[in-house]
Amino acid sequence: MPLPFIVAEVSKNWLDGHEVTPGSGLLAEQFERVLITNHARGYRLYRFQLHRMMTRPDEMNETIIAVFEYVGDGEEPHGG
Repeated sequence: MPLPFIVAEVSKNWLDGHEVTPGSGLLAEQFERVLITNHARGYRLYRFQLHRMMTRPDEMNETIIAVFEYVGDGEEPHGG
């Protein structure tokens, strides 16, 4: 049986207002891919948090940490 909950993390780094890894997509685009992938596996988004941290005056990290709940084929989520 699949795990009742799984966790995913996506992050994006910016240096002086520019992407550190160009072409990887915005944080929201990366998160959408995670949502679609986990939905196909039978999981729905349970909750998430967005964190932003300035690591230097000109550098920022954005991270989304998300918890997904297994619902399978239309079953009720665990815990009601």
